[in-house]
Amino acid sequence: MCINKILSQKGQTIISSCIGCKRFYIWHDNLMLSFTEEAFISFKEVLHSLSFEDRCLPFPGGEERIILHTPHDDISFAFAEEEFELCKAAIDEAIFMKEVYKLMQ
Repeated sequence: MCINKILSQKGQTIISSCIGCKRFYIWHDNLMLSFTEEAFISFKEVLHSLSFEDRCLPFPGGEERIILHTPHDDISFAFAEEEFELCKAAIDEAIFMKEVYKLMQ
């Protein structure tokens, strides 16, 4: 069983890591993604390479959202601009906190 340590929480995004299996978890509303450390860093790089303004699409109700594909082709996030920025900030903070915890060991 995983023992998760919360590394960051911004808006509806919570990021944790497991002390035992060393995986990273992104919890957003009712979705949870699991990553190795290498895949988590790659996911961060992809997020930061995307421009909301260049990639947003109008959704029902008139709100613009960016679609963010996940490693599983059938699952995607659809972030409003604020959610997208908060998710990126949470990932940055999680990576920073993981380094802090490594130094404390």
